[in-house]
Amino acid sequence: MIAPAFSSRVDRLRLLAAACAVSFHPWAPASTPGVPEVFAPGTISATGNVNAITFSADGDWAWFDEVAGGGSTIMQSHRVDGTWSRPEIAAFSGEWRDLDPAMSPDGSFIVFCSNRPDVAGGKPLDARGFDGRVHPGAGSHLWRVDKVGSGWGEPHALPAIVNDDTRLYSPSVARDGTLWFQHPDNSTHTYHLLRSEWRDGHYQKPVAVAIGPAEVDERDPAVAPDESFVVFSTKPAARADGRLVISFRQGSRWSTPEDLGEAVNHDGAEGPHLGADGRTLYFDSTATFQAGYPRTREQTLADLERARLWDNGNSHLWMVRLDPWLERRQR
Repeated sequence: MIAPAFSSRVDRLRLLAAACAVSFHPWAPASTPGVPEVFAPGTISATGNVNAITFSADGDWAWFDEVAGGGSTIMQSHRVDGTWSRPEIAAFSGEWRDLDPAMSPDGSFIVFCSNRPDVAGGKPLDARGFDGRVHPGAGSHLWRVDKVGSGWGEPHALPAIVNDDTRLYSPSVARDGTLWFQHPDNSTHTYHLLRSEWRDGHYQKPVAVAIGPAEVDERDPAVAPDESFVVFSTKPAARADGRLVISFRQGSRWSTPEDLGEAVNHDGAEGPHLGADGRTLYFDSTATFQAGYPRTREQTLADLERARLWDNGNSHLWMVRLDPWLERRQR
C-alpha cells in the first residue's frame, strides 16, 4: 500500500471496451501470462476502494483493506466452489485504521499496519511528515496477529527495534519469518525497503536493502517466500507516478530493477502482494475502461453492467502471472 500523498495518478490511457472484458487487453485470454485481469469483480473488487490483498497458504481465504470514511479496515473473504464470499470485517480489525495485511507463507500469522496505540488506553498514533507537520491519528506501526485454531489471537505490536517510526507500511513476510517493509528516510524525503531477519525467535535490527539509488522512492515490497526476488513500487522522477518493478537476488546483491511494463503500470499500479503460489502478483489500480464510438446497444449494456459491478474508477485489485519475468530469469 502506498503511503498517503505518494503521488498524483497519471492520466488514464484510453482502452477499447469489450462486452465482458475483465483484463487490460479485452481481446486476450485472462490466463495469459503477463496480462492483468481484475480480481473477483463484483465481490471483492466491487463498488468501494480495496487494496493490498493477501492469502492463506491454501489460497482459499483472502484478507485485504477497504477504505471508507477516510479510514481503512481489514476485510476477509472465503472462496467456496471457485466463488469468493461477500467480504466481512476481519476479527482483529474494525476499531482502528488498519491496512496492508501480509500473511506469512505458512499461513500461521499476519503482519499488518495500524494507527492503534501501542499500549491499551492510549491514543491513535500520530505521524510527522517530511515537512515536519504532525498528522493526528495518521501514524502506522507494524502489528502481528497469530492464527489460533480456526480463529485469531490478540494482535500485538512488533518490538521497538522494528517500530522505530510511525510511518511504517507495506510488510511482506518470507518463509523463514524475515520481515520486509517500507521505512521513511528523512534525509532524502523518500521511502526505502528495510529487511528485519527473524532469528532465534526475535526480529533483528532492520537493515536497508540496497537495490536502487538513495534518492529514489522504494515502496511496497512483495518478497518471494525464498527471497529469490522482490516486486516493489518505485518512483524515479519528481511527481511521477509509481511503477511496479521486479529485482532478483544475485548472491548478496540485487539485480537492476526491471519495469513490469505498461500493461501493469499504465494507471499507477501499487500495493503488490504475491499469491499463495508465489508466482501470481496481485496489485491495486484505478484502471477503468472507456467506450469507443460508435458502438452497439449490447456493448453499452455490457459497459453499464460492468460499471455497476466494479468499473467506477475506484481502486480495485488486479492479478497478473509473473511467468514471463521468472522464466526469462531462469534461462
